[in-house]
Amino acid sequence: MKILPFNLKGTVSSRSDTTGMLRVAGDAVLVERGRPRLLVLMCPCGCGEVFATNLDGQAGKAWRLYRQGQSITVFPSVWRDTGCESHFIISKNKIFLFARWGEGDDGGLWANEDTLNRDDVLKVMSRGTLESAVIIADRIDALPWDVLNVCRRLVKDGAAVEGAEGKKGTFRRK
Repeated sequence: MKILPFNLKGTVSSRSDTTGMLRVAGDAVLVERGRPRLLVLMCPCGCGEVFATNLDGQAGKAWRLYRQGQSITVFPSVWRDTGCESHFIISKNKIFLFARWGEGDDGGLWANEDTLNRDDVLKVMSRGTLESAVIIADRIDALPWDVLNVCRRLVKDGAAVEGAEGKKGTFRRK
């Protein structure tokens, strides 16, 4: 995995206004009209492509944008299904770029430390129903990536269970 800076170059009201603002891998511009609409990025893999990630649920499949002060997080991960097919996470102004399949991508925990208290996460986790990291994060006003890391550590420690196959990424208390 490679870690790059996420460089938010500004906020504009139209995608056409992003022209010329993106120069290097990891540069991004937020398109906002009343609410976040698109995140236009220079692909972090270095291929040079510029693409948009939808942030507006009314326009179809959308990612969620989280702002904490000057810090930007996007959930879930971005996995391009065209071009270079890169796969990455944007969390707290960092881009975690995963290796291509077969090139050593561990697919495991990507953060080195927890930024949440595990007891706070465990306390709001359901005992009976598998729930996503987003639902759990919303309960404690936390970032889903932080909750996901804590949940995976709770599973590893035997305090929680993660769903299998189509339910991967959902958790409940033991």
